[in-house]
Amino acid sequence: MKPSSRLNEAREVANQLLNCMEMQDLPVDRYLLQAKRLARLLRDSDAQTWLDLESRGYPNNFIFSSLGNCLHYVHASGRITDESKYYLTSLPRLEAECATDKHRVENTTPKASTGTAENYLVAGATTKMYQDQIAALNTIKSSYLKNIALFAGLKAAIHSYATDTLISLEFGDVAESIFDQLRYDVDTFVRSRSPKAAEKLVAISERMAEGNPEACAEALTSCRRLLMTIADSVSPPSEIDWTDRSGKKRKVGAGDYKNRLIAFIESKIVSDGTRSLLENDLEHLCSRLDAIYDKSCKGVHAEITFEESRLTIVQAYIFIGEVARVDTREDQQGDRGVREKEGEAE
Repeated sequence: MKPSSRLNEAREVANQLLNCMEMQDLPVDRYLLQAKRLARLLRDSDAQTWLDLESRGYPNNFIFSSLGNCLHYVHASGRITDESKYYLTSLPRLEAECATDKHRVENTTPKASTGTAENYLVAGATTKMYQDQIAALNTIKSSYLKNIALFAGLKAAIHSYATDTLISLEFGDVAESIFDQLRYDVDTFVRSRSPKAAEKLVAISERMAEGNPEACAEALTSCRRLLMTIADSVSPPSEIDWTDRSGKKRKVGAGDYKNRLIAFIESKIVSDGTRSLLENDLEHLCSRLDAIYDKSCKGVHAEITFEESRLTIVQAYIFIGEVARVDTREDQQGDRGVREKEGEAE
């Protein structure tokens, strides 16, 4: 099953589960089965463990930290008490106990002695029996109220899991749409303005697929070359220094790719806030990439994790998307100006 199909199915299951819990009163094991299916579709191992325990019951001396990102559902449900103790009973069994206690409460009516007993001992015994019945009924009521509150909390935890999951999937749809547009912008820019950048993107992908620290460092080195290629396309090297908005002269030679990208940004973006934001992002990104490059030139093995590499590459990709957006906007403005001049000439 493709990831997109699996996520679409997960979205449907989450909606079905919420509708069932909000509109119907089904046995709780039906909700658990749907929630387990949802966790399976999302490859959520923490939720699978948690829901399985809710179905079967908890063992003695259970380590709740093993539930990972589902631990907060357990705390919110009330299964763990303030004394750091917890209820072992499974959710289906708790439901059965609640039903039994409810039946006993509704069908148990203590009966007092009727009439006047001639024998004092018999009357006393009858009174004692009545008091015992009242005490037993109060115990049942207390147990019922405690169990029904716990049962409601545990059901609410399943509902919260389904709700949180659906919200995250919908947020993912928004993010996917944003990155689809970003990818289109970058692909169009690379194809029309910087074809050589495609080679660097392929090299980055190949190195990241290996996943080891050395390959990750090589991927970031390729990422640095990617930015240099982009700089060559939008702001070619020059032996003449460039003066930025503050009046400071900057080198814009072949190796000064950061300065050349900043020169491009300053020449195209009017908004001080947007320009400052992009320049700060570029400064941070280049510092990271240059540090990796310097270490590789010295033969020093750069210790870098896959997650760090991925984050840096995503930041570089987003920055290229901004460059593409600014470049495209400039082209559109130029085309509009040409059309306006042609209209005036006519």
